[in-house]
Amino acid sequence: MAGIYNSSFDFLGKAMDSTVLRHKVISQNIANVDTPGYKRREVLFEDFLASAMGNPEKLPLKITDSKHISNIPTELNQVDPKVVQIEDTSITNDGNNVDVDRENAIMSENGIRYLTLTRLMEINVSNYNTVLRGFK
Repeated sequence: MAGIYNSSFDFLGKAMDSTVLRHKVISQNIANVDTPGYKRREVLFEDFLASAMGNPEKLPLKITDSKHISNIPTELNQVDPKVVQIEDTSITNDGNNVDVDRENAIMSENGIRYLTLTRLMEINVSNYNTVLRGFK
């Protein structure tokens, strides 16, 4: 099975994990909308991924054969989502900076992102199933 496995599964899995984490963080933000002094949190992942993919030194390639294509990242284990607290804003006099409308918009966007990622994973699995059926 290891011979047919590719990094798309890693990438899609990490991206899906980041959307699940983002959903939890947004839910916490919404739950704390009335908590005095609460500062919203957000998940950073896509920027880390783009940065790593743009700099081969940050995301080393695993090349085990001279025929492998270079400059295509294959190991994503170094790119992880990070939860950060946004300190520099306040919406209410009590120091809270959660805007429910904004959080709901971000949650909707995140839901669409998750659906897209699951569809891409489904396509990837379907492609492998097609190949495996050919080996019968």
